Amino acid sequence: MNSKGMNRNSYKLALENYAKAIFSIYSLVFIFRLIESILIFYNYGFSKEILFSELIGIGYDFMGVSLPIIIYFILYSLVSKAKAQTLQIVHIGILFITVLVFLPIIQYFLYQLEPLDVFLYKHSIDEVLFTIKTAGLNFISIFISLTAVLSLIALIVWRLNKIKLGPTAIKVTYSVVLISLPLFFAVHSLWRNKLDKFSVNKPAYFISKTVKYMLKNDTEYQTISINDFQRLYPDKTFIDEEYPLVYEKDRNDELGEFFNEFEVSPNIVILIVEGLSDDFIHEYKGAVLMPFLNELKNKSLYWNHCFTLGERSFAVVPCILGGLPYGDKGFTLQERLPRHLSLVSILKSNDYYTSFFYGQGAWFHQKDRFFRHNNIDLIFDNKKFSEDFDKIIVGKNDFFWGYNDKDLFNQSLRTIDTLNQAKRLDVFFTGTSHAPFVISDEDYYTNKLEGYAKLEYQDFYNTYSKYLKTVLFVDDALEDFFSEYKKRQNYENTIFIITGDHPMTEVPIENSLKRYHVPLIMFSEKLKENRVFSNFVSHHDIPETILSILQDYIPYNPALSTSLGTQLLSQSGKQTKSMAFMNTNREVIDFLWGDYYLSEQKLYKVDSTLCIKEVMNDSIKNEMTNKLETFRNINRYVCRNNKIISSDMYCKALNLQKIYAYQNTEAIEASSEYFSIIEKTKVPNKDMTLDINLNIKTRGDSDASIVYQITNSKDSTLLWKNFGFNKDKITQVHIQIDQVPSVDSILYFKSYIWNRLNSNLTVSDIDVLLRTSKPISQNNAD
Repeated sequence: MNSKGMNRNSYKLALENYAKAIFSIYSLVFIFRLIESILIFYNYGFSKEILFSELIGIGYDFMGVSLPIIIYFILYSLVSKAKAQTLQIVHIGILFITVLVFLPIIQYFLYQLEPLDVFLYKHSIDEVLFTIKTAGLNFISIFISLTAVLSLIALIVWRLNKIKLGPTAIKVTYSVVLISLPLFFAVHSLWRNKLDKFSVNKPAYFISKTVKYMLKNDTEYQTISINDFQRLYPDKTFIDEEYPLVYEKDRNDELGEFFNEFEVSPNIVILIVEGLSDDFIHEYKGAVLMPFLNELKNKSLYWNHCFTLGERSFAVVPCILGGLPYGDKGFTLQERLPRHLSLVSILKSNDYYTSFFYGQGAWFHQKDRFFRHNNIDLIFDNKKFSEDFDKIIVGKNDFFWGYNDKDLFNQSLRTIDTLNQAKRLDVFFTGTSHAPFVISDEDYYTNKLEGYAKLEYQDFYNTYSKYLKTVLFVDDALEDFFSEYKKRQNYENTIFIITGDHPMTEVPIENSLKRYHVPLIMFSEKLKENRVFSNFVSHHDIPETILSILQDYIPYNPALSTSLGTQLLSQSGKQTKSMAFMNTNREVIDFLWGDYYLSEQKLYKVDSTLCIKEVMNDSIKNEMTNKLETFRNINRYVCRNNKIISSDMYCKALNLQKIYAYQNTEAIEASSEYFSIIEKTKVPNKDMTLDINLNIKTRGDSDASIVYQITNSKDSTLLWKNFGFNKDKITQVHIQIDQVPSVDSILYFKSYIWNRLNSNLTVSDIDVLLRTSKPISQNNAD
């Protein structure tokens, strides 16, 4: 046979082999979708709607896979002269890698009921590991599934190699691929936004989001405009361009008319309920899932258009307690916490006892760090519970999740009963309605939910029963909490604020705006009447509202504020309410301005029921885009550069005596044994708080640490402490220093870097503040 004949035969053989590869790829796509559908129905029950979505999805998969098939064909052609056995190994290897990618992605979807996107890149390794542990994954089952799928793929490839494909079969195969490609692009352009989370191809979705994330350059803010930002809030009197969030605050108690007078300063109880959607406290899918909260809102001040500012729980604590910005990925998750005010620090300066109760680990989203920086009196999380309560253990690795909400409330009331019954700020954060969705008395709540399920919603309740049962449980936990709290003598002197951190994402949400829609309920026995308010408000409006209510009850109420909110009833003819939201991927791309909503570069009109309808209005869209960009840039600027509030204004707002403050953004080279942070400074012998923020880069070996010490007038050391720092990273320490045993009323304080090996150091971004409290008698709100 001549060379042309041999080449022709080789070409035909290559076409046939690749046609077989195409068959194996289509088989893999079908197997993936089949496994996905089976697992969804197994975990959430059969649903006609989900089946329809999955059928649409498989059609979309078969069209969409034509693009990687063609790319694969080009690569295959380049190596087609290699040995057939080598090509086979490469082909099986690619299929093997595809399976390895698919299984974790579908496991994530089964856990979150959301396709995996840039979660891995936007969250810390601790958060990712926490998510894996709380998912209760069975790694043995995953391994068995992996082995089964790989065996099935190998069997398909082996069987295809035994089959001889004729010219017609080969032509049909390639024709299907070539027709599918333009058809895919046509369908994709027309229908891509109509694919729901079930029909979308999960691996393709993850890959596309990953590529967009990698190509996106969003690390730096653009040129900031302080004036444009401050014009977003025309009702505020801003006082400092260097610290653009600071404004004068003349607090009028707008809600005072709804309350009878409190005999003493009222206690404030803030209940943040995990996954609490506003929909849940009304009739929902034919049932009232939360009858207690439904009834409580009818006896309260209730805002039915309240919004959380984050799609996940990372945003809720700093927003409710401080009206704070988000930074790059959530206020509490920043490498350096900017100096800031909060209800905790302000009320503590007014002799309130402050506490945070949480049934899980307070380390999550670094809540503990936030509260410590605000000098909270008590952080009570899952490490401190009594042995009387049952731990929630999940997964084959026996991960300790925490405690359910009934136990959280019972334990917290036990603890509160042991505390000084003076005025208090108590913050609760529930967790039962969060993965792993574990409840006690599960049979009881299963039967209860089945009793609620109307025939027309039967499929819905079957699919989402795992999550909805926890909603029933949480409502009972709240009812028990209020029932027990009523027995306390300070019940009538307490204001309760109940809201959600964000709507539960595991159940369908009507539209993108409702991802942020949560209830806001304010209840007290001192209320004169109930009232429903329909103005748009957010968690940012809560801190200023509370401080206004307390205006006549606390001796020191700051005359300035940095809160991004106003008050819950603030209405002005010259102000259109605006809210910028941070989504689950830590992107600030959703913006509400009056009754217009901008989301992912699309403009919507919002009606009174929060239904949204896309509209075309380039003028408003461009204006909102500019406002959003202005907010986003200032949000990053103040957080990255510690420009929320100056040390002077901070101390004035909290009635603190500033002992020493120093800032220097320049980089300083040093190699001496001692590098001064705070020069020897005269201090009173009383409790003090020290904040040190700096960045230290080392070259070569280093054994450096940060030291602070207190001496008396004879230079005798009364206190000496040292601690390490994060090399080549920002170091931030917040230290509460107790009064030292000494007869001297005046002592001396200094702090320095002890560079024992005389290493070469670069110290930059220094920000130091040493302060102590003033007596309440010195309070002056001016």
